Amino acid sequence: MSPSAKDNAPTWAHALAGQLAGMVGLSVVHPIDTVKIRVQANGGRAMSTASSLVKRDGPLALYRGIGAPMVAYGLINAVAFSTNTAVVRTLREGFDAGDAPLLTDPWLVGLAGGGAAGLTSSFVRGPAERVKTVQQVAERGCGAGGVPDKYRGTLRTAATLAREHGVYRGWFTGTGATVAREVPQCAVYFLTYDAIRRACDRVAGPEYQTAGIVLAGGSAGVAQWVATYPLDVVKSKIQAFPPGTYRSMWDCARRSAEAEGPLVFFRGIEMALLRAFPLHASIFLTCETIHSLLAELREDGDAERRWKETGSTRVASDRDSTRRD
Repeated sequence: MSPSAKDNAPTWAHALAGQLAGMVGLSVVHPIDTVKIRVQANGGRAMSTASSLVKRDGPLALYRGIGAPMVAYGLINAVAFSTNTAVVRTLREGFDAGDAPLLTDPWLVGLAGGGAAGLTSSFVRGPAERVKTVQQVAERGCGAGGVPDKYRGTLRTAATLAREHGVYRGWFTGTGATVAREVPQCAVYFLTYDAIRRACDRVAGPEYQTAGIVLAGGSAGVAQWVATYPLDVVKSKIQAFPPGTYRSMWDCARRSAEAEGPLVFFRGIEMALLRAFPLHASIFLTCETIHSLLAELREDGDAERRWKETGSTRVASDRDSTRRD
């Protein structure tokens, strides 16, 4: 699709594209998440863990527990993509038609749009990842088949946290750390995607557009984790334990480094990077495809309205209006 078709799309189109893209992306990488969690819980190697699981329970076992996360991560992407679009558009065009741009430097515009996307989506992502992290810790601590009933299932875990700690402390513990991670992460994410995508368009041309989207999306996913992974480790530790275990992010980081050494901040990064490229390549490819379809539908709708009003599907130009006068 042409960049202008995406840039001119309404905010609701970006929200819809982000929602569906998040759901598709999660379905692509959920098996990696399933294997990662089992390796964390029970040890062993990734390939042998995946093989034994498929032999015992069938290939659908790799998608176990995908339902609730799919809805949550679709919503997260809808909020992030629509926020990024709205902020970038406002900075480039002003608040009203005819206003001067609020920012002209494309790098600053990209950083601001991505940072705003990270801020708003954090308030959806924080509670979702708090519940998911508690479930993962319960599985790791109790072993296969030993998860307490109160942590079996996303809704049951959320209800348990609300009952034991209250809604705010139970669900939103670690949301501040999520904001601290997501703001720089999304800034790097959207800026990297736009830069690589436009470079690919210039160098390779439109015939390699799909390859450019895949390369830009996957690279953006990898870049965001390389830039912010230590923050993610701190966030996950805060969310894994009961409220009040750590006084702050700094307290968590200091105590973790003292107990386990500085390499603790990079534990598990290989799984995150393995997951990142296919996840975000599929997210952006789905998002761009949906934008193309929505643009075609809007063009068809505009043509139908012009036919009803003027008897022609052609857009009237100023020259046509002058000639008719």
